[in-house]
Amino acid sequence: MKKPSPPLKVGCIGAGSSGCGHILLLERFEPGCVVAFCDRDRHLFDEIIGSAVRGRQSRAAGDFATDVTALRKGLLDIPFYTDPDEMLDREDVNTVVISTWCSSHCEMVARCVKRGVNILLEKPIAITEADVEHCWQLLRNYPKVATVNFTMRGAPVTLAAQRHVRNGTIGKIVSVQYVNNVHYGDGYFRKWMRTRKNIGSLLLQKATHDFDIINTIVGLRPVSMAAFGSRLVYGGDQPNDLTCDACGKKWTCPMSIHKLHLDAAKPLPPPHVRKCVYAREIDIEDNHVVIIQYERGVTASYSQTFNAPPQGGQRGGCFVGTEGIMNLMYYGEFEETPAGQMLRGNSQIDITRYHQKPSSRIHEVYDWAGRNHFDGTEYVMLAKLEFLRGTPNEAAGTIREGYISAKMCLAAQKSMETGTVMKLELDL
Repeated sequence: MKKPSPPLKVGCIGAGSSGCGHILLLERFEPGCVVAFCDRDRHLFDEIIGSAVRGRQSRAAGDFATDVTALRKGLLDIPFYTDPDEMLDREDVNTVVISTWCSSHCEMVARCVKRGVNILLEKPIAITEADVEHCWQLLRNYPKVATVNFTMRGAPVTLAAQRHVRNGTIGKIVSVQYVNNVHYGDGYFRKWMRTRKNIGSLLLQKATHDFDIINTIVGLRPVSMAAFGSRLVYGGDQPNDLTCDACGKKWTCPMSIHKLHLDAAKPLPPPHVRKCVYAREIDIEDNHVVIIQYERGVTASYSQTFNAPPQGGQRGGCFVGTEGIMNLMYYGEFEETPAGQMLRGNSQIDITRYHQKPSSRIHEVYDWAGRNHFDGTEYVMLAKLEFLRGTPNEAAGTIREGYISAKMCLAAQKSMETGTVMKLELDL
């Protein structure tokens, strides 16, 4: 008989939109499990969790929203700390969510490893070569559970695409062409994510998900990378603390949140996401093109941009096999209001095989209207809970996958900077 798992006691380090999103998801599926949280201040926790306790979603929760109708009222009263060591020393926790700024992930992992707790780490595992390697050495043989939060792993369309490739529906993979045109890209340049010191690059923020998806579907080890990138839309000479609210061009600047609200009916973002996108401190690229070489000669191309219009969002790719082609489209058909309310949305798979008549193609639709990350968010949390109970789950996202994806992002960044093809040095 399987030994029952001990009660889950979770502490959360970092209580912004991501951290609070994890808290809401954990409390939905394991009520009462979150026992404490830590952050520099608690204003976002009070806004997001306070709204949820009252039965409504706060826009500050971002894309981790879930059903909060049965949320316990006492969640607002759990102990709050500003020092993670104090929380870890004083509270009886066996699992820690790390959702701090990316630049401090490695430091927080080291603190958690010292206490021997389970670790639910937000992606990426770290943003520098040294920190990525240090995290990997700390966690590669860690006796407790350690996961990386790749929310798209649990999307039904992702799991279906994996099954098709593994079952040989399109034969052996030959090449991949993958695209991510982000239709909410300006949001990254209105907050803390717009500097290299905080996030490393938008490869580590966005492409890390896509690289993980490609790696998982292809099922091969990447061996080398080449990349190009530039910043052509965002950044400039404006003060770093300038917000659209205080700007004299708030009604004429094409990127002003007020101009976009007036012309395109886009909702005004929360106050902490209103910084000028032409600020001097912006030093990260807003478009990338990456070429990947896998084992066995398999190749992949990847591009991402951050200035697609609202209905121009595109994510997914074409997987070319020896017996057919699979088109994976996360944004199949979707329609959303200017306020971001999804009226309808689905992901799609189209497969055309060499030995089938044209009308015999495989066409699959996976509805995700009203759900986040293409309906992957909640399934990934359920997978993590299963992992914590001793049952490995492919959607949970392991440290190994986080390590490979982060190394790919760093190699692509170095290729851009040096103009050379980078061999991936993976310590597996």
